[in-house]
Amino acid sequence: MKYGSWLFFVLFPLITFGQWETGQVSVFFTLPEVALVDIEPDGDNRVQFTVLPDSESGNAPTVEHSTDNSLWLNYSSALPATQNSRSITAEVAQGVVPRGIKLFLEASEFSGNGGGSPGQTAGPIELSNQPRPVISGIGNCYTGDGVGSGHQITLAIEIADYTAIESAGETSFVVLYTLTDN
Repeated sequence: MKYGSWLFFVLFPLITFGQWETGQVSVFFTLPEVALVDIEPDGDNRVQFTVLPDSESGNAPTVEHSTDNSLWLNYSSALPATQNSRSITAEVAQGVVPRGIKLFLEASEFSGNGGGSPGQTAGPIELSNQPRPVISGIGNCYTGDGVGSGHQITLAIEIADYTAIESAGETSFVVLYTLTDN
């Protein structure tokens, strides 16, 4: 009998075992409550109206430049978890609107490059020394900063009662905007 050599190859699958480990990291951050309101442009944001007599006797006085829309209302709001919304009110805070004159304010719809849930405008309101809502339903948002962001403000003046108008020279007053919690 002839002995032959046989070569045997035995293949074993190569199996490696690895151990996956996981770790855990706790991350904390704080987002404080934010309620900021600003009128743009910065610096000189005065609005001027002039009541002029007509050059012809018997004609009513006129208001020169009876509207102004050069101002923008910017705001940022981060609400606490227990609160749904905020509002912005406006009022004459210093000085007095002259007798016989009415001053109106209207905020445009939101425009610009902000984000979140900006508020809804109230339409035109007559300003007085009592706070009146201008924008309501403000959620967590920011309007963007500067002219062209937020809500454009239009102020308009009209002569309401000619019998009450008195010559007073130059009169000034301050319109105060307040961001309030609802």
